Amino acid sequence: MPLYEYFCDSCRTSFEALVSSGASLHNLRACRNCGERSRRILSPVNFAIERRTPGLVAGRVHAKPDVTRLTLPPAARLCWMDNESAARLAAHKAGRGAEYDDTVAARKELASQSGESEVSKPAHSMHSHSPLSDPTVYANRRNAAQKEKVAESDTITKRGARKLG
Repeated sequence: MPLYEYFCDSCRTSFEALVSSGASLHNLRACRNCGERSRRILSPVNFAIERRTPGLVAGRVHAKPDVTRLTLPPAARLCWMDNESAARLAAHKAGRGAEYDDTVAARKELASQSGESEVSKPAHSMHSHSPLSDPTVYANRRNAAQKEKVAESDTITKRGARKLG
């Protein structure tokens, strides 16, 4: 049975009701507070798809995936994010942020104890889609806008002079 939301105009309250499929064609329902007829309204809907990947970790099937390998959908990933930052954000969004931080810290500790040096990370690139991030682009756009304003001002001044003259 679907769950519908109703709104009562007389007492200004909203309520939910489980309605059988045969009765779902009727958009009116009695209010729980005042008994007046209430109309069905649109309500927000959440859809969730659970994706499970079978895996064997410590002999268990359907174990949680490695927290450091979680990924973000492309639309949620900011263009400046490196893979480590994206994995950390994905872990925090999944409610496993503390686990991510602990796992990364433990791996770094093990690497330092075994004498392995951390692999040097590539230098952070200044990739951004914002024109304000590149000073040259910003200056060129500012100068072009100023020239356009001056030209527009000159045009308006010449039109005013023609009307007076």
